[in-house]
Amino acid sequence: MTELSPRGVPSQWDNDNKHTSAEHNLLGFNFTTWNEEVMLAALAAPAPRSEGLQLLVTANVDHIVRLTKDAEFRAAYRSAWKAVVDGMPVMLYARLRRAPIPGRLSGSDLFPKILRRLSPGQHRLLFVCPDEDTAVKLNERVRELGFSDHLSITAPMGFEKNEAFGTWLTTLARKQQTTHLFLGLGAPKSEKWMSQHRHELPDCYGLAFGAALQFYAGTKRRAPRIVSKLGFEFLWRAASEPKRLAKRYFISSWPFLIAVARDLAGKPIGGPDVEPPPFHHDEAEKKRA
Repeated sequence: MTELSPRGVPSQWDNDNKHTSAEHNLLGFNFTTWNEEVMLAALAAPAPRSEGLQLLVTANVDHIVRLTKDAEFRAAYRSAWKAVVDGMPVMLYARLRRAPIPGRLSGSDLFPKILRRLSPGQHRLLFVCPDEDTAVKLNERVRELGFSDHLSITAPMGFEKNEAFGTWLTTLARKQQTTHLFLGLGAPKSEKWMSQHRHELPDCYGLAFGAALQFYAGTKRRAPRIVSKLGFEFLWRAASEPKRLAKRYFISSWPFLIAVARDLAGKPIGGPDVEPPPFHHDEAEKKRA
């Protein structure tokens, strides 16, 4: 059991994944109303048993835009353990709708705080990095925190379509008995992969934190704290990686306003969703074996 104290949350926490009352619907998805302290305490507690991976999604403008046109991404969001608001425009819209969401919880902010909450010998961490340099430096930094049985690996290009890699990674996670799986491979690939393979993975938390792993490893520079706090980190990142991010932030992000308008009108932000095929427990057990 983990002691919690913020915002009237019960001090006895059983983490049974049934606390649906602590959610608020926004843009067609259920966002948690937990604050940072509650989220960190929950992530340090054991994942629910026999449910496989518990996915945490962090909504920013890019995610909302992708959710309007990607049914598979929407399915990953709807099956996620928890969804939090990351981007400032999404937070401003939550304020406009008077949603009881206490504030932004970005992956880049949560990542180092989660690591400080976890305990060597109790938690087994698996990091999937975008490049070898990040994997090596992240391994060194995590080792400085006292961890010795963590794993820091890289993923091949097109990992999300690589069945051999997927089988290898899920097998590795089961062998390690991973408690926290961190993917720093970008959206929506990371979220969709973890959602698709959640029943093949051990009972653990799945955290798609994008560039957060690179920021922590020091292979990519993050915006100054004041810039991030004011919600202008996207400007810093666009200036740092103009070829990759300028179009995303200044051209491709406009459909976010359409999503907001549709939500205000009570309409779904995306097209019709296709029901996923039924999940059979015996098939998952065969894959786990």
